[in-house]
Amino acid sequence: MAKTIKESLYLSEVHLSGYKSINSVDIDFQKGLNIIIGKNAAGKTNFLKFLSKLLTLDYSGLNNFSSKLTFLNGQEVSLKTSRNIEIEELFKQASVNSKISSTLTIAKKIIKEKKDKETGIEEKLAENNIVFDCTFLCHGIPKDYLIVDKPFSFRIDKNKISVELADIYGEDYNPYFLKSLAIDILIETFNIEGLDIVLIRKSLNSVFKKTEELKKILKRFSPIEDMRFSENFNVFVEEGKENITINNIFLEFKIDGNWLPFANLSDGTKRLFYIISEIHEVQTSNVRRASNGGYFISETISRIILIEEPELGIHPHQFHKLMEFLKEESEKKQIIISTHSPQALDSIDQNEFNRITIAYTTHAKEGTKLRHLNELEQKKANEYIKDDFLSDYWLYSDLEK
Repeated sequence: MAKTIKESLYLSEVHLSGYKSINSVDIDFQKGLNIIIGKNAAGKTNFLKFLSKLLTLDYSGLNNFSSKLTFLNGQEVSLKTSRNIEIEELFKQASVNSKISSTLTIAKKIIKEKKDKETGIEEKLAENNIVFDCTFLCHGIPKDYLIVDKPFSFRIDKNKISVELADIYGEDYNPYFLKSLAIDILIETFNIEGLDIVLIRKSLNSVFKKTEELKKILKRFSPIEDMRFSENFNVFVEEGKENITINNIFLEFKIDGNWLPFANLSDGTKRLFYIISEIHEVQTSNVRRASNGGYFISETISRIILIEEPELGIHPHQFHKLMEFLKEESEKKQIIISTHSPQALDSIDQNEFNRITIAYTTHAKEGTKLRHLNELEQKKANEYIKDDFLSDYWLYSDLEK
């Protein structure tokens, strides 16, 4: 466990090459909300997937690549990473895995290995209090959506960590919402003396109750009027054994006055719940997992959230509300979305055109390129935003020519 994280961190610049259509990309981002637009096949998804891998320190599937990520958190932090594989090494798995080269620089000072110790990049980041979490929301919703779409069961053994809870918060692919709940349940139930059923129920209800803020957010920005954990969860103690089994934990949702399971919600409402619950903090404890794999005690961990086409399957009126939510949450987190919806640009103010990034291709060999609005485009955007909406500029101009 690391010390408290205080400084807010965000991604300032990226230089990427060596992943699918990303041959050479250089772009800067702003603190808060950033919007990437561009035609189909321009490479927006490739860029977000590549960036997500780098931010989560997941280099699997990346071969000859290089990257430089620059962050700001009161000082400049840069992380350079690359892997170059020779032809003769392609079939030597051990050699391939050993070819990652990383350099961490803080305030223009290279962080070197500790004396007589080889230090991985995860350790260097943690030791220097560089802590953040990256969440990448792709199309659709998770397949195995425990607690939300599937009842969850777990066992508590005296003075032992629950294997089932550990499996949830230990897997990177699990939703952030579920990992947070799993950690909080573990903390609440771990030190209960005597495996008392009444105390177990009280602890679980304490965790459930602390999701009240999320309920308010869902009511404001989605058709979900209320949310609750089913009261039908069971707690069993096997006679003569020092363990308790808890099963049938799942969520229910109130829509148009009726309580429904997640499976009965519309696809658009499911998507809205997924996005909102992943972004809004369910802060029931101050322990959170970060991208470097560690667990940190923090009031807030800096979060960088990538979203692929949040408008998919969502009614335009609801998407307008979702963009309001994203703009509000971006005051505390950095959010980078790709979109085909002109309506998304209406969340950008007149002095914020640098939050818009255009993805494009000029030649197949050059691959994906990213750029901001040029001077002429900013002038046109100003003309539209004075009398109409910025979305009209995208719809009726040559912004994506």
